[in-house]
Amino acid sequence: MEACNTRGSFSSYLYEIRFIILFYVIGDWASTVYALPSGTEYNPVPAMILENYGIYHLLLVKVGFIFLLFYVAPVIKASRERWAFTKHIIESVGIFVTVNNLMVIWYGNSLVQAIGLV
Repeated sequence: MEACNTRGSFSSYLYEIRFIILFYVIGDWASTVYALPSGTEYNPVPAMILENYGIYHLLLVKVGFIFLLFYVAPVIKASRERWAFTKHIIESVGIFVTVNNLMVIWYGNSLVQAIGLV
């Protein structure tokens, strides 16, 4: 299997993962920016990044994840079902954390707290 790293393939890759970018990168990051004054980051990895490096480094880590996913996408795409499953899992995580952060902003209580996980 050969990975094609041309401009066209990267732009088509970005189109394929548009919902990951929308929810996991932009939605989670932007809602985290606004939710932090009202709450606490409970995920230890982002909490460490926020504490030691700041909010913009968290965005850099998320963008780095997009490039890492581009690098491993040809291997994942060996199976159409595996690629679809991977995308849907990451999109679902992005939607969940964005909704969770929005609940902190609007209601002062997160979805994770509401269902008793924290």
